Amino acid sequence: MSKPSVSGLYIYPIKSGAQIALPSAWTESRGLAMDRRFMVCDPEGMFITARQDPKLLNLVSTLVHDGLILSAPGKLPLYLHYDQIDTDRRQVEVWSDILAGRRCPEAVDEWLSDYLGKPVHLVYNDPESYRVAGRAAERPVLFADGYPILLTNEASLQALRDEGPAETEMRRFRPNLVIKDAPAWAEDNWKRIRIGEVELELVKPCERCVLITRDPLTGEKSPKSEPLRTLARIHRSEDGRVCFGHNLMVTKPGLLEVGAEVELLA
Repeated sequence: MSKPSVSGLYIYPIKSGAQIALPSAWTESRGLAMDRRFMVCDPEGMFITARQDPKLLNLVSTLVHDGLILSAPGKLPLYLHYDQIDTDRRQVEVWSDILAGRRCPEAVDEWLSDYLGKPVHLVYNDPESYRVAGRAAERPVLFADGYPILLTNEASLQALRDEGPAETEMRRFRPNLVIKDAPAWAEDNWKRIRIGEVELELVKPCERCVLITRDPLTGEKSPKSEPLRTLARIHRSEDGRVCFGHNLMVTKPGLLEVGAEVELLA
């Protein structure tokens, strides 16, 4: 039988924005390089995600050597150079965490505000924008909801498809790291894994919300609340939460590559 291996690596430069598939990704203690480095917030600094505004799902970031090219339906592309990001900071809130992010240019704010139809700002998370997961100083995290990396399993997705909508896409679950050739839900029982030189700790299952009921390309919501309804029926955590995938912390940084074997440490 084949050993588990990496079948996909994904980053989301802007929180709740479109994904970028990569053949390899450098893994830092705070997550994959360039993953959730930017975030949209309202004028008061409260974070905005596709839960509140599904139009963010179609906000595409193209990585170039000195910045990002932003594109969205009905908008001309906009080039954001890294050296345009202000050294001034503004206070922002992600769930119950408060931190200081660097401001992006007013032209970017205006472009995003026009696209979303309301005043918003884009902020950048650099090493001084310090935030930790679970109030643990040894667990730094960027603008992700709670943990640096999200792992999902192709077999677990197939188990969900077998019981519910067959067309359910993995991108609904917004993973960073996808594995194959492991039994369905095997990730629930893993504690630590090694992939190449990278070592990862599986901290907790990822609880799911209504965001997975939205088409990841159109933003349209499923009239039958799928696949959340099926997931709630077939797979819950020990404490009854509806979960899919696992939240990971990085214990040893390094390079992740598609095709690399996954070694179970505990």
